[in-house]
Amino acid sequence: MLSHSTNTVRGLAHWRHAVKIRETQVNNPMLKRLLIEKSAELAPHFKPGFLQREQSIFQFSFDSGEPFYLEVRSTDFEFTAGETAQPTVTLFLKDHSTCWGLLDGSMDGMRAFMDGSYRADGNIVLSQLILYLFKRDDPTLIYEVQD
Repeated sequence: MLSHSTNTVRGLAHWRHAVKIRETQVNNPMLKRLLIEKSAELAPHFKPGFLQREQSIFQFSFDSGEPFYLEVRSTDFEFTAGETAQPTVTLFLKDHSTCWGLLDGSMDGMRAFMDGSYRADGNIVLSQLILYLFKRDDPTLIYEVQD
């Protein structure tokens, strides 16, 4: 189910949303494939409405690896290879594995911050909340985010 403008991953019946990978100027098939795979892994754990914002854009920049960004809307999310012009928050990470570990909850955010593998610029509250957006099997506290 791929089109020239948007690759859409649709799968398990319990998904409440469509996960999309937007085509960009970045022509790296390995990165696109990685974003599709990780979207499929994270989608069942996505918490719609968790950020309490209509839209947030998280730019991921790496010491080692190509950048991408995550657009989170109240009901769905979308990974896009490359850089966005106006991110809500920019996350600076050591590498892609650090990013995925933080997003799926297998890596501790405080530990990553303390060892220099993770830092943020922009909306710092959102840089912490994203650590719980896809986290698995833990009770989640919901906070109201006010700008």
